Amino acid sequence: MNPPDKPLPKPLSSQDWESLIEDFQQGGPRHHKWTAPHLLQSLLDQAFTSLLKKDFPLKLPLLLLLEEFSETFFTHETHLNRLLESLRSVIQSPLDGVTISYYLKEQFMVSTTSIFVTVNALEKFHARFIEGLVELLVLVINRPNHSMDRQSRAIACECLRELEKCWPCLLSNIGGHLWSLCQNERSHACQSYLLLFTSVVFNIVNTKLNVSILNTSVPLVPFNVPQWVLSGGDENGIGSKEVVVGLNYKELRRAMAFLLESPQVLTPSGMMEFLGMVMPMAVALELQASMLKVQFFWMIYSFDPLSCHVVLTMYSRFLDVFDGQEGEIFSRLLLISKETHHYLVFRLLALHWLLGLLSKLMFSGEVGKYKSIFELGLRFYPAVFDPLALKALKLDLLAFYSICLDRLKLESFSGEEVGIGKSAAKLFEDGLVSVSAFKWLPPWSTETAVAFRAFHKFLIGASSHSDSDPSTTRTLMDSTIFHTLQVLYSVLFAEILF
Repeated sequence: MNPPDKPLPKPLSSQDWESLIEDFQQGGPRHHKWTAPHLLQSLLDQAFTSLLKKDFPLKLPLLLLLEEFSETFFTHETHLNRLLESLRSVIQSPLDGVTISYYLKEQFMVSTTSIFVTVNALEKFHARFIEGLVELLVLVINRPNHSMDRQSRAIACECLRELEKCWPCLLSNIGGHLWSLCQNERSHACQSYLLLFTSVVFNIVNTKLNVSILNTSVPLVPFNVPQWVLSGGDENGIGSKEVVVGLNYKELRRAMAFLLESPQVLTPSGMMEFLGMVMPMAVALELQASMLKVQFFWMIYSFDPLSCHVVLTMYSRFLDVFDGQEGEIFSRLLLISKETHHYLVFRLLALHWLLGLLSKLMFSGEVGKYKSIFELGLRFYPAVFDPLALKALKLDLLAFYSICLDRLKLESFSGEEVGIGKSAAKLFEDGLVSVSAFKWLPPWSTETAVAFRAFHKFLIGASSHSDSDPSTTRTLMDSTIFHTLQVLYSVLFAEILF
């Protein structure tokens, strides 16, 4: 279909829209031939008309087209006004299961929110457009426990959360209403309500805005953009100079107490987002981090990677709170890495976590304090039937543990039956049993590559890793690992060196 030189004189058919959508997606000359101002205005007019037709079959592709190319289409206030009116018409239309469905309403809300965020509607256009969108979304969520539209209400909450992320404290004046909705919602949509309310509280704490989170005197509708959002913002996110900066600790701590009582309704991915906001809020409100441990530490026993990651995130941030429980965390991760019924990626992730946490403890300055943790290195041996990727990572852990042995010296292992050097050599010998097939496999085999990678990891552990240190080569040649390697594989090394 070739674009006319004048505005489109007649409604486009479904086939015409398919061709036009394909032109936009192809880009280049096929896209630019439609970007003339008179064509864009005509296309938008017909797009909004088509979206409201009952017999138009391409509503979802057309919505996605407007969303993807929003900066091309929406350049004037009248465009946003038409979009809002179309959204209002779709939301208020009764369901017929064919032309008007929950899926269409949900996609319309998502696309409209995405368009407003992309074109920066609050700063480039009048605030009434954002107010109109928030009002529509609030009307959708203000029906807690209506089972038929619970998914639509969850989507509306997510749209409001995106607006709150884009313009912090946008919803701060209606925080009390959102809290009440969280308490009343009992369906699975309560996760979206909780994350929305948490986002509002997080932005209030982050910007140090003195606003009442319990206040419900401000009505939900009509919604007005707060003055401190309209006034721009300084480096702290507070716009208006008249706004009193200072947290209402009493109300915010009460809100935090409510949030900490509701983690059981969150999915693992929701828990990740939730904790990412709760941890900095707990620090800002001077709450005891032990409260977080009590509420979330049980998730280390979950078989979900995200749940385990939540606990490890807390552990990394609040080391003092988890003092004495490091062994419990490490034992759990070690068990996950050994259980063959887990997905390989989860077992590999557990070993990566162990390696990172061991590194953190080793360079914490209190190595001797974590003697029992480092002793877990004796249990990292790869099994013969482990996947090769798992063997390689376990050998990396053993190589790192050999460095830990050297760092600990005899002070942390007094009374051991073997010395430090011999222990490291034993780690090396026992660890290579799982890849010993490299001795008869061809040089280009993957197992040979893993074996020689382990040689390198163990050998460089004895060096100082400094180019300016003249003793590096001598230390390497005098290391027990090097002599063990010479004895075990003298023939092989002779072939490689000569």
